[in-house]
Amino acid sequence: MEEDKQAVLDEGPERFDPLLLTQPSAARVAWFEKECTIEHMCLLQARDAILRTICSPGEGPSLNRLGTMMLVIGPMRVGKTTLIRLLEEELLRRAGERMLHEPAHRPFVSVSATGPGSGRFDWVDYYTAVLRQVNNPFLDRKPAAIRVRDMREAMEEALIQHHPYAVIVDEAHHLAKAASGRTLQDQLDHLKYLENRTGVCHVLVGTYEMRRFRTVTPQLAGRSVDVHFRRYDATKKEDREEFRSVLWALQRQLPLEVEPMLVEQHWEMLYARSIGCIGLLKLHLIRALALALTENAQTITETHLRVTAPPEDRVKEMLGAALAGEEDLTEPEGADERLLALLGLREATTVLPTDRAASRAKQDQSLPLSGSGGRKPGDRSPGRDSIGPSADAEQKDADEHRVRVAG
Repeated sequence: MEEDKQAVLDEGPERFDPLLLTQPSAARVAWFEKECTIEHMCLLQARDAILRTICSPGEGPSLNRLGTMMLVIGPMRVGKTTLIRLLEEELLRRAGERMLHEPAHRPFVSVSATGPGSGRFDWVDYYTAVLRQVNNPFLDRKPAAIRVRDMREAMEEALIQHHPYAVIVDEAHHLAKAASGRTLQDQLDHLKYLENRTGVCHVLVGTYEMRRFRTVTPQLAGRSVDVHFRRYDATKKEDREEFRSVLWALQRQLPLEVEPMLVEQHWEMLYARSIGCIGLLKLHLIRALALALTENAQTITETHLRVTAPPEDRVKEMLGAALAGEEDLTEPEGADERLLALLGLREATTVLPTDRAASRAKQDQSLPLSGSGGRKPGDRSPGRDSIGPSADAEQKDADEHRVRVAG
């Protein structure tokens, strides 16, 4: 067994099918972009964390866990689309035996939080997408208009009937950009209502913009589960080695006559331009491959990598967002003691670590003391608090209007 393992290490990761070299350049680029998937540490950790939450333990016809909202949060271009695809494949595999006994069962429903061309979340688009995923005949109805409530109830019944492990919502940070003008709390409260009504989990996948979803209300804070799909931090030995290993696997899969020596010669530059995000790294390699093939080059050179690299200012912007997100999602040491102090079981001490407290105090000092009626930051606004949303997140008068259903 050890000899076989060493042989694999000596030979390196598997290379692409040599027949690819006989294909047109466009086909070779498309294969690398769509068919080449490298399963790496952070990707598999995130996938397995989701599965542990939405599926009962063990193999075979595992049953659904109780409806839970999952927040899968990570930097831009970390590989969230690949994560969703692997999650869907694993759910389909697990559901194989179950579907033999329950023909109506569907392992998952996948939708996007953005409407067609709008960039904003809309409940009508959401209901329609779920119904289309399960081929629900409700959408075949011929009336010129259908009430929003009818659509919602049809979707609820469809989820109860097919009982998927989860509704997977890509680009979920767009929930904060509601087309109806509803607040983020309204949106998340309605998702929680749907989970309670159907028993189906929601897996919300998005960028660090979803950080504030975690603490919108105390109820949601206590009933949601976080999964941090993080980038690789090359200051840590394990992450550095894993990043180099993924890069090596990718360079072996580039359909070129001569394998480029990316790990040996360019890994630091590729790490710098990708900030440790495998999705961004692969996008860079796709562009470099396309350029090399356009020039009829046998391999990717440093010139190809430089020409197709994302510019420094954009990388800095992405890195800044990633570092801020990582700081918020990384729990500092001493959390138990700080919580016990707040609960009165320890002598009161500084709740925040010294470095974070100083940083936030500095930020507070930079905030204006006026501009909101002369109130200091943190002071309550005068007047009554707004009343929380009802179970339905759509506008109260939505049911009085009629909407057309495309398709």
